[in-house]
Amino acid sequence: MRIFNKIIVFFYTLIFSLIGACLIMVASHLAGWIDLTLPIEYVIDFPDLPWLLLLSGSLLILVSLSLASISFKKFQEEKTIGYATNGGQVIISLSAIEDFIRRLTQQLTEVRELRSEVFVTRRGIEIESRVILWSTSNIPNITERIQETIKGQVQELLSGIDKPVMVNVHVIKITQKPPEKNIKDKKSKQEIPFLR
Repeated sequence: MRIFNKIIVFFYTLIFSLIGACLIMVASHLAGWIDLTLPIEYVIDFPDLPWLLLLSGSLLILVSLSLASISFKKFQEEKTIGYATNGGQVIISLSAIEDFIRRLTQQLTEVRELRSEVFVTRRGIEIESRVILWSTSNIPNITERIQETIKGQVQELLSGIDKPVMVNVHVIKITQKPPEKNIKDKKSKQEIPFLR
């Protein structure tokens, strides 16, 4: 987990823990288990309470907005990959790579359907492929072919990027091929002369 994610998790855990503790204390006071009359009166009578609440609320809003902005920027950065050339910067959308992989594997007859997600991590470009195979296929052979095909073509496609490509294949379903319709029946239907 990255340091940024740890900071966000810590901040939100702290805030929600404080809110939860306050709600438990108020509920205990209302149920008569503990007496919070003196602390509540002290807080209400505190002379700078409005300014303190205004400052705390403003600070929470600013921190939340800045964290949301940073998270959105990180999310946007993770959806693209880029590299510099002599002519300038080249940015490639990861969805374009995912579409390329989907079209690439349509030529494999053992594959009924393949959907991929591409992630850019510190280790390289990770491709998570979820595949539906026909029941007639040899799973070890076809998954190895899928990995080799995707890895080779993506490396060739992204030749300007010096990151290793890793392909993970998850077989999520194995399905039966639908029975092929009799070709003779089709031909005989077409050969019937038109009746007047």
